[in-house]
Amino acid sequence: MYSLKQFLLVTTALFLPLLSTAPFSKQTPDTAPPVDTPYHETARYNSPEPDQYAACLHYLESNRTDYLAYQQKHPELNAWDVVTQVNIGLNRPFYTGIQTVDDPNSLLVLCNKYRKLPDGYAPADLRSLSSGLAAGSANQMRREAADAFEALCADAKAAGYTIRAQSAYRSYSTQKSLYARYAARDGAAGADVYSARAGHSDHQTGLVVDVKNATQPYNRFGQTAEYQWAKDNIHKYGFIIHYPEGTQSITGYKTEEWHWRYVGKEAATAIYNLGITLDEYCAIFLTGNASGTPSLTSDTPGQISVKAGDTYTFLLKPQGALQVPTFTTGNGEVLATCGLVYRGGNYYVSVRGAAPGSTNVYASFPGQTPVSYCSVTVS
Repeated sequence: MYSLKQFLLVTTALFLPLLSTAPFSKQTPDTAPPVDTPYHETARYNSPEPDQYAACLHYLESNRTDYLAYQQKHPELNAWDVVTQVNIGLNRPFYTGIQTVDDPNSLLVLCNKYRKLPDGYAPADLRSLSSGLAAGSANQMRREAADAFEALCADAKAAGYTIRAQSAYRSYSTQKSLYARYAARDGAAGADVYSARAGHSDHQTGLVVDVKNATQPYNRFGQTAEYQWAKDNIHKYGFIIHYPEGTQSITGYKTEEWHWRYVGKEAATAIYNLGITLDEYCAIFLTGNASGTPSLTSDTPGQISVKAGDTYTFLLKPQGALQVPTFTTGNGEVLATCGLVYRGGNYYVSVRGAAPGSTNVYASFPGQTPVSYCSVTVS
């Protein structure tokens, strides 16, 4: 007969090995499988996590260390926004790590607090604006931008609005003097939020015009009826508001509703539709990293139903290459597009049922034939 003590010792010896080798037990953290874990279970420990940064179409391998460091400082950001902001340069203080732009004559040349124009740069195709449109003395723009601005002003006038140029092209020396005056008055830190340092000024590109209406000073343009018309129309002429409200953390400048930058109709329309800044557009769409044929993916089924008056929103992910798609419906009497939002690298497209019937939603990229995305039945 075994004593109670002997019985407990024998029982422990027999069952302890079984407990320690149970197939799904984990004695160590998730970073490594437990000893003696079966192969099929070990595989889930050895599979690497998806690389959320490399999955972004504007990812740059040369920036990888910076992405990781910036994410630690900003855990609230998703991977797409981390890659975007590091590509801009926002992981370092303004006016550090400055680069000289390669193509100052590009319509999409970006001058900001990390990028400067080449020394001595001046556009070769400047021309004066029509005298009736020039409220200030700095009234020159590059020819294409000047033509577009004059067409814009003419159409605005026909609609009952008056828009004039307060200040357009500024040379390096002009901007240097202007910034020095502001810095003497408000200090460099104060001046930096509303004035560019020489060489970094949008105005030096010849693609910028500060505007006003007939009665208010330029810095009150945001309070005018002209602004209400302009903010939803100037992209049709190739202009954007470079420093819109709520973007100081991206651009480094306070809101300037009067500061219009010419980028051409295609880019201006994309920037307007996406609701982003020129700085973000360049960081995302001009990295040169993504190539191939653009397409969109989504979990939306091929056929959906909505009620008349209701709205349905598609979440679409860009694939293959970065371009801005256009969305249309086959029958606007049945279904109408009513919004495009761009956030975190995804497109959110909303459609609203207008009347009973069936139609298709189409997506197309520049230079491509529209492709039927899904069919919608409105009840």
